[in-house]
Amino acid sequence: MDIESLYYFAETARDLHITRTAQRLHLSQQTLSNHIMRLEDYYGAKLFYRYPALQLTSAGKEVLNFARKVYQEERNLKAILVDTLQSDTGEITLSASSPRFNYYLPNVLEKFSAKYPNVTIDLIDRTSDDSEMLVQKNQVDFAVTVDTEAQKLRVNVRAVYDDPVYFCVSDKLLYRYYGESTEALKEKAFSDGADLKDFSELPFLIVSPLGRMGRRIAQCFAYAGYEPKTYLKAGYTTIMAPLCNGALAGCFTSHMNLARWHYQMNDDVNIFPLCYKGQPILLKICVIFSKQRYLNHHCRYFIDLMEEQFSVIGGEKLARISTIKTEGRA
Repeated sequence: MDIESLYYFAETARDLHITRTAQRLHLSQQTLSNHIMRLEDYYGAKLFYRYPALQLTSAGKEVLNFARKVYQEERNLKAILVDTLQSDTGEITLSASSPRFNYYLPNVLEKFSAKYPNVTIDLIDRTSDDSEMLVQKNQVDFAVTVDTEAQKLRVNVRAVYDDPVYFCVSDKLLYRYYGESTEALKEKAFSDGADLKDFSELPFLIVSPLGRMGRRIAQCFAYAGYEPKTYLKAGYTTIMAPLCNGALAGCFTSHMNLARWHYQMNDDVNIFPLCYKGQPILLKICVIFSKQRYLNHHCRYFIDLMEEQFSVIGGEKLARISTIKTEGRA
């Protein structure tokens, strides 16, 4: 069996497009086709339907399952040998969303590289949904995700941090809609947590498409019994600082994201813990990895560093209530 041809076949099955796969792997189309034909000759079966579009045959699907197992076992063997030989070289593949790893990863990398300068990090920017899929397919060593259900996905889950969600809104915007009721509304939201039933008149920044935090916020609106007035839809939350500072909309963000740029908020911006059915919303940040994946000492140390960094993030106090009453009135 030709391991190299098996690899190129699996990569082609991933794209189902000869030209695209050849370009991605920096091969000629003919070289890639030769690898596939070599594998078809070895197994005595066609692995792809060529027309009308490239698709796996039944035999191709079986060979693909086999290829994934082969490469998983090869990765595990390399990881085991790293531990056996006590090697200080290697590679770690990590999948996570960039808004999160932009905050916690630099400090982790600084400490990790000080101990393992010859280990490279392959970082893949993906949502939690996509990261879970990569872990299930054994295409990464591990991933950082939100609210992963271990039993449902049949993966190992290490919960490392509960990430609070906040509702941020300026005094100016509150006074514009609630007048003299604003101070009482603020006191309640700060002490008990923000219940969106109390803020139905406001315009909001809505993150779209909905990620896992967005779906939790949508639950809050549904429980509050109204459709939010959308001031702006955006695919990211970093725009919230100018929206809050300009008294344009109420915004939502996680603790981890807010920790990066809360200092950009004007002093009249309130930061309230967001609640659902009287309980604060906490996004469970998890490190997940396949049950078939062997994590060597590099990976285990990297995960320990992330857990350590998350504990530092969680210790920051970000909730606040504005006391600039005169500037808060519009």
